[in-house]
Amino acid sequence: MLCRSLLAAALLALPLAVSATQPNLQPGEWEMVTTTTFAGGMMPEQRETSRECVTAEDLSDGQLFDVDVEECEITSQDVRADGMNYTMSCQHEDGMDMTMDAEMHFLGDRAEGTMSARMNTPMGPMQMEIVLEGRRLGDC
Repeated sequence: MLCRSLLAAALLALPLAVSATQPNLQPGEWEMVTTTTFAGGMMPEQRETSRECVTAEDLSDGQLFDVDVEECEITSQDVRADGMNYTMSCQHEDGMDMTMDAEMHFLGDRAEGTMSARMNTPMGPMQMEIVLEGRRLGDC
């Protein structure tokens, strides 16, 4: 559950929602692959693949992917048509907190990025790295 929430937060919805900059991404069906690794090998590498239809309206509204990250706040951001950098702070309802630094690149029919997250959890401090690769598959 924790990793799914953090991965969702990493998938761009919040930072672009607060910006008028339209990303250099083409509308259509997108496949997103996230690979998550944890420092110290605390957990095995996790790889998830998802698909979603991204419309021209989604791009103009800044809502690229359907993500609910109510417990997160953007603390800094730099959004451009070709990419973005941001720092996000999240306070989960069970008391866990996380800070994530992200760098994304928008390449028309591809997107790529990296995120680094530092968390305080009931199991102690954790650090994870996320690599995101997205590609447009075609029309929805």
